[in-house]
Parts: sequence; structure tokens; C-alpha cells
Amino acid sequence: MFHIIPENDPKQALRIRRFFIASGSYLMWVCLVANCYFQGFFRLTLPQTLSCFIIVLLMNMGIYTIFRSGFNKRFSDQSLTMPQMLLANLWVMFVAYYTDEARGVMLMLYMVVFVFGMFRLKLRQFILLAAIAIMSYVIVISILFRFNPDKINLNVEIMNLVVLAAVLPWFSILGSHINGLRQKLVKAKKRIEELAIYDELTQIYNRHQMYRILEREISLAQRGYPSFSICIFDLDHFKRVNDTFGHIAGDTVLKTLIAEIQKNLRDVDYIARFGGEEFVLILSYPDKDQSIICAERIKKIAGNVKYPGFPDDFGITVSIGVTHYQPDESVEATILRADTALYRAKAKGRNRVEYETTSKAKVPVHP
Repeated sequence: MFHIIPENDPKQALRIRRFFIASGSYLMWVCLVANCYFQGFFRLTLPQTLSCFIIVLLMNMGIYTIFRSGFNKRFSDQSLTMPQMLLANLWVMFVAYYTDEARGVMLMLYMVVFVFGMFRLKLRQFILLAAIAIMSYVIVISILFRFNPDKINLNVEIMNLVVLAAVLPWFSILGSHINGLRQKLVKAKKRIEELAIYDELTQIYNRHQMYRILEREISLAQRGYPSFSICIFDLDHFKRVNDTFGHIAGDTVLKTLIAEIQKNLRDVDYIARFGGEEFVLILSYPDKDQSIICAERIKKIAGNVKYPGFPDDFGITVSIGVTHYQPDESVEATILRADTALYRAKAKGRNRVEYETTSKAKVPVHP
């Protein structure tokens, strides 16, 4: 089913909405020109004026077709901001040329054109458009002075030009500043979204996002997709690292170790920080043996990591608890079972992998 605004492409939908805003501006221009015609300020005949309106309509339909077909995606500026503003500049000059006593008032339409540029344009693009607008108005005055000198008051037109030359550059600076603020807001929003998903230190998923992933994996498993395993691993004696080398050095250890482990995971697996020096792996392995093999590989990788700025003999081991999701159980039950396996790995001497099969697990207390 055809939709005027696409529902499966948010960015393209936003561009089309902005286009409709611009089209609304053209509708306003049409109404103003119609008023000038009926007031006797517009020099074209009624058929000529109606032809202009039809051209404006066809032009906007053409731009919409470009957006709706996706052809605009071939260009670096997919919003086509500059081309649309240049076309708008052309129409303002056309209206200014054929409008007599109200010409100075119609130049206010430039403000509408430059407001549209606040969505995308940078300062140099604004300045370029301002220069084009000023030069095009010089051309309009020159042509009028040459062929229709009775239709202009040269002193008034020069004043209009001076005002235009003063206002448009200033408006360009203001528009660029507003666009810069908008870009900062976009970056701030993105940063907030990242903080809601990622752990700031290790740049992997945080605890909240881990639960969201687990809920999704459980939903898929309940619908017949392959199940998954959970590995909870903890850095052995990590407190000694902080006590000996300091917390900043401890952060370096965490970042280095997690980065190395992350490089050895598949795209379909996930790693998240559960809390402190405890982390969770969500593995898309369908059976126990493969999960344990993966956990053993992670344990071996952790034991071989070298940490910059630390003694050559420095190393960190990890204890890992593994379990497999069982049908119709909660996220908490699966995590508790993996945590029980982790507790057992620590109780047996650390630097080992333990697997928990039963669901009747008590809340473990780590030594």
C-alpha cells in the first residue's frame, strides 16, 4: 500500500515532512501573489499568473517524486536543501520583478527561505545563498531600470538592496548558529542514548541493556528459535589490583581484558557488564558442550592478556559460571543458575569453568 510519507525509512520520512513545510511556504507565496494581482500590483495577466501557479505546483510534485523514489539518496545532501533554496530564490526574484509598488514587502519572503536552511546549512552555505540573493536582486533592479524604468523608484530600490545586504548576512550567521545548536542537541541525544545502553568504562552493554537482550532471546527461544547460554565471569582477586596499583590502573585492566574478550566473540554473541568486575556473556550456542568450549576459550584468553604499564609477570584470571536457558523460565532464574555455577568455580579454586544444570539454585554468596 502506498503511503505519502514512507513508514519504513525514518530519515526519508523526515526529509519529506520538511519538504511539505517548504511546500506550505509556496502555498503562502501563491496567496500573496494572488492578492497582489487583485490589488493591481502584479503586472502579469490572469492566464499568465495561473500558469505560474501551475509551474510551482509541478515543480513541487517533481521534488516530491525525487524524494519518494529515493533518487535523492544518490547525492551527498540527501535533503536537497541547497537546490530547493536556490529554486526558492529564483521564485522570489520572479515575484519581485513582476510586483510593482509592493516589491519591497515581497522581499520579506527571503526570511522564509532562510528559515528553511536552518535544518541543514552551514555558515559558508548561508553566506553563499545570501550573496546569490543579493546579486539576483541587483540583476532584477538592473533589468527593470533598463526596460521598465517607470516601474521603479531607483532610490527606494537601492534602499531595499542595502537592507537586503545588511539583513541576509546577519540572518545567515543566526541561522548557522541555530543549526549548530541543533547539531549539538542531536549529539547530546545520541550520547544520552549511548549511556542508557553502554557501560561508560568498558564500552560494552550495561546491566539494563543486558536484561533487554535476555528478554528478547527468551522470546525468540519460546517461539522455536535456537536457545542460548549464559556465562557469568568474574575477575579473580581483582581487589588486590586496586589495592596494589590503584583504581585507575584497575580500570585499565578491565578495559584491556574486555576489549580482548570482545574481539574473540561472534557477531551473534553479546557481552555486558553485570556490575563491578562481574560480566555476562550471552552465547547463541544450542547445547552445553559448545557453551563450555567457548567459556574455556575465554578463560584461556583472559589468562594470556598482557596489560600495558604493568609488570611482565602480572596477569588476571577469571572464574566462569555457565548455564543453558531452560524453557519457560524467567531471566532471573537463568542468571541465578549461572551465578551458582560461578560461585562453585570460585569455591573450587578459581580460574576454572563450572556448569549448572539444575534450576533449584539458592542465591550464592561470593567469597
